[in-house]
Formats: sequence, C-alpha cells, structure tokens
Amino acid sequence: MTTALTVLFLYASETVSAFRLFFCFCASLPVQILLTENLKGEAWLSFLASALLGFILCPDRISWFFFVALLGHYGMLRSFFYRYINTVWVRGLFLVLYCNAGCALALWALYTITGVSYTDFSLPLPEVLCVILIEAAFFLLEGLYEACLRMYLKKLRPLLFRQR
Repeated sequence: MTTALTVLFLYASETVSAFRLFFCFCASLPVQILLTENLKGEAWLSFLASALLGFILCPDRISWFFFVALLGHYGMLRSFFYRYINTVWVRGLFLVLYCNAGCALALWALYTITGVSYTDFSLPLPEVLCVILIEAAFFLLEGLYEACLRMYLKKLRPLLFRQR
C-alpha cells in the first residue's frame, strides 16, 4: 500500500507541475510511516519498488530523480540521525549536508542522463539567492517532516490501530 501511495504521489508530481514539490514531499512520507512502525526492511523494499515503478510509470522523470537521489530515503536517514545524534544543531547540520548532497546528485544525474539543465526549471534569480532559498527549503522540509510525523502518531495511527 505504501508503494502504491508513493507511486501515485510521484505520478501526480509529474503531471501537476504547479504542485511538484508538494507531491514529491508527499511521496516521501509513506516510507517514514513504515519506519515509525519499526519496519526497516519493508521501508527499503517500498522505496526500491517505488523507484522502479516510478521510473516505468512517470512521464517526465524530473521528480523521479529527486525522489531517488534525496526524498525517497530521506526519512530513513533522518530516523538514523535522530536515533544516534542527540545534539539538535549537529543533527540539523548533517541533515542539511545530506540534502545538499542529494540535491547535487539529482541535478547531476538529471543533466547527465537526460540533458535537462537546472536552469530549465529554476527561478530567474541569481544563483546565490537560489542556494539560500534551497537551504531554507531544506529546513522547511525538516519542519514539515516533524509535523507530519507527529500528526500521524497522534491522529492517524490511533484510528488505524484501534485497541479492542
């Protein structure tokens, strides 16, 4: 079910380009839910199956590249950092460095494999300002992840797993 949700969000991010970032973010959440339930193996299988099906089904693979390089396994690495790094600012630094590396990898793969340059879909702003906006977006991503995880734990999980 998580694989189907992820592929659905990936397909939506490709077809509704105005909400591309929103649907890419939503595509990364089902893996985080599996990790919350302590299903690490299933989370990896769901990520790999979603990446394969997304490659086959998505018409334009811009969102797919970002999902495979960064967002798809962001929840897995995030849970690893939360488990082993207790200092908040150090953990935040590692997560932002990871996001920078994943974004650079996605842009490089996108340009190398498909020939699409980042200038084709970036804002018409100076590159320094774009980098600052991307860093702010990474911190926003972390905040949204935390908010969605809390909402799942407090609201959705009790509805799904009722005690009888």
